[in-house]
Amino acid sequence: MKFAIAQMNPTVGDYVGNEAKILRWIDEAEKKGADLIVFPEAALCGYPVWDLANKKHFVAEGLKCLKRIAAATRNRNIAAVVGFINPSSGNGERGTGNAFNALAWIEKGKIRTIYHKQLLPTYDVFLEGIFFRPGSETKIVPFKGHKIGLTICEDIWDARYVVKPLAGLAKKGADLILNISASPYYRDVATSRERLLKGHTRRYGFPILYVNQVGGQDDLLFDGRSMFVDAKGRILFRSPAFEERLFFFDGSPWPHPVWTGFGEVEEMYQALVVGVRDYFRKNGFRKAVIGLSGGIDSALVAAIAVDALGKDAVKGVTMPGPFSSVGSWKDSEDLAKRLGIEFEVRPIRKMYQTFLAEQDQGPATRDKRPSLAMENLQARLRGMELMFLSNDEGLLVLTTGNKSELAMGYCTLYGDMAGGLAVIGDVYKTDVYRLARYRNTVPIPINFLGEEIGAVQTTIMEEKQKVWTVREVIPEPILTKAPSAELRPNQKDQDSLPPYEVLDEILRLYIEKNLSRDEIIRKLKGTGNQSMPVSVRKNLVADTLRKVDHNEYKRRQTPPILRVTEKAWFGRRMPITNRFFA
Repeated sequence: MKFAIAQMNPTVGDYVGNEAKILRWIDEAEKKGADLIVFPEAALCGYPVWDLANKKHFVAEGLKCLKRIAAATRNRNIAAVVGFINPSSGNGERGTGNAFNALAWIEKGKIRTIYHKQLLPTYDVFLEGIFFRPGSETKIVPFKGHKIGLTICEDIWDARYVVKPLAGLAKKGADLILNISASPYYRDVATSRERLLKGHTRRYGFPILYVNQVGGQDDLLFDGRSMFVDAKGRILFRSPAFEERLFFFDGSPWPHPVWTGFGEVEEMYQALVVGVRDYFRKNGFRKAVIGLSGGIDSALVAAIAVDALGKDAVKGVTMPGPFSSVGSWKDSEDLAKRLGIEFEVRPIRKMYQTFLAEQDQGPATRDKRPSLAMENLQARLRGMELMFLSNDEGLLVLTTGNKSELAMGYCTLYGDMAGGLAVIGDVYKTDVYRLARYRNTVPIPINFLGEEIGAVQTTIMEEKQKVWTVREVIPEPILTKAPSAELRPNQKDQDSLPPYEVLDEILRLYIEKNLSRDEIIRKLKGTGNQSMPVSVRKNLVADTLRKVDHNEYKRRQTPPILRVTEKAWFGRRMPITNRFFA
């Protein structure tokens, strides 16, 4: 049997566009001799739909599209599996939602069967138990001599559930499993998926075809990496990450090399590029504006934006204030030249002095240490400048704060937090440096005139692009200078924060591993921590955790943050009003 694996990038609510793509790929798959084409979870409507699932007319529109897709297969020699939302009658059915997360098996002009997802994830970034009803029965479809069991995403992530859909399918004699998914990316998720699929195939003795969504949807990034795992746990096919494409596989070892994946840093970079690209493309934004401080965070965001959108769709603005160094201005200008983006200088000194004069604060100079209010004023004036440009020129502001800063509240409401998308808000500071150094090693394809060919979208390039060059787009001074907000004389991040190597280790243990203060103190093994006095270690951990908890109110007011870690901020729901500390 020949499979067509539709690693699709749908847009939520774009029934017209999604339907057209599904029909086009069905046509292409049939022409190439596929017996069955499999689309991802919710391919017809996009995923996640959140409260759209409670809009009856939204669900009804999807059914109309599904019926048109079915009708289009009437005279075709191919079957199709399509993810969609199926309405619920609400009569005696379990759950609280008004619809089912479903798949349809379409064949010869008809919807042959519909399967409802049984396990609904309601944790972390998932809230399906609120919006959907769970299915209650397994489904097997006889096809081409096989008994094909149907599952949707969480149905195979069954460790935390009493219901085991795969066990039920095994009892019914399934000899092949389809799993359609919209499983989002985070660092190391590919390893977890492969371990899961290999374990299931060995346990139950049947192969699994896993088809995953690709692309960005608001905060969530989907990496694809569809695969076929045989009954012995061997991966016979694995598709590239972050690449929307129709793949073909006949059940035997793929004639092409099995794609082994990006390195950890490279895949995170590609995920962020995809997230920015799709956020702009799917929402109709055309150009980004970024405040360039001369620091590593804004430099990385600018590089990602150029790779996602192209250099003509990115504008960099440096806004020197009373405490900005000449070096930061020049580093920002150098970065903009290397990236080839539009660059503008808009000083805030005059606005800053005028505001202070109106407040009877007197002149601020390099000899006068500004108050916290004066420091935040500078950040807010820069935010105001960027939002003015956003309104005036139709640009989307990309914020540049990282996860370490957001965790500690080392950011300013309505200042550096103001914008439309937080590109690296889920990236720890130590990873910011790793990503920036990685970007400086990326080969760029050039044509015979020596011109660069487009933006860096993926490392998998066409064979004809033979000529490559490596150009360091992020200047070395930006990579090596001590981080500073430059809001007061001689300011350094380390005046207010622990060394980032230590801080990030504490934050990972607290945010991602959900450990207590005492557990973190015991596990802390970062740079220099072995010799750190116990009392100092205890105070450091306690102070860090207090700041994380206290600054929940700030994080509630961020733009959407692209998720790249296992526990992103919007998957960590903590109360703002909270006196518990442990």
